[in-house]
Amino acid sequence: MADRAGLRHLLLFLSAASFCCPASSGGSVSTSQEHVQVDENQPVTLSCYFSGFYSPRVEWKFVKGSTTSLVCFDNKITASYQDRVDFSQTGITFRTVTRKDTGTYTCMVTDGTNYGEIAVQLTVLVPPSKPTVNVPSSATIGHRVILTCSETDGSPPPEYQWYKDGVPMPQDPKKNRAFSNSSYTMNSKTGELVFDPLTASDSGEYSCQVHNGVGMAMRSEAMRLEAAELNVGGIVAAVLVTLILLGLLVFGVWFAYNRGYFNRTNKGSTPKKVIYSQPSARSDGEFRQTSSFLV
Repeated sequence: MADRAGLRHLLLFLSAASFCCPASSGGSVSTSQEHVQVDENQPVTLSCYFSGFYSPRVEWKFVKGSTTSLVCFDNKITASYQDRVDFSQTGITFRTVTRKDTGTYTCMVTDGTNYGEIAVQLTVLVPPSKPTVNVPSSATIGHRVILTCSETDGSPPPEYQWYKDGVPMPQDPKKNRAFSNSSYTMNSKTGELVFDPLTASDSGEYSCQVHNGVGMAMRSEAMRLEAAELNVGGIVAAVLVTLILLGLLVFGVWFAYNRGYFNRTNKGSTPKKVIYSQPSARSDGEFRQTSSFLV
């Protein structure tokens, strides 16, 4: 609740500052380093120097993607950072940082009349872990095939390099004789390797390597991709088998119908009989049906 209240005060503070205090205010704010890099689990200080403010009030906010949080409000560290961040009139100091601390920190200073701010980009350095790849065991020649490589620990985000049979794949296959018969695009930022279309020469073992300048580059396991021709014979055989089975089914229905299996009465039912009764008296030479009933 304290953080939410602090954030509301910060928004009011920023609104008032932007309305009351023009960019050409008398106060000035600066930093010794706008881009700071530090290894994970190490301490770091983000500096914020200011002058021209009377009784200054300092705020620090942290932005990462769509998330914004308050590190310091009214010259005091907020509750969520108290156990690992210290405040001073020249900046904030992390006793230890994690990869989650990577982002943009903005120092904002006001005294009710003057306003100024400075942003510091912090990158916590983390070596990449072993990447994982998704390579189909077989694919049809002439089709579009996508191979993927992913790694989630490295900071900054790593770049990706694909290997075929242990040889690094060039960005443009047409400029390398060993890959000139292939047609693919390789994205070093996302790790995607797209064959469009797949050719017979693309069969081989594929692996992916990641590196971000921190620690050692890491390589995935090699996975086999087999480029196969379209099995026309198998498709034709499957169609013929389907037609034969359909023909047998039609013949079976026709045979059963002609044998009268579909016209038989239900098992256990008694057929209907017609019983005629003779008249008790009739004239000579004449026979007439006088009554009948069904049983």
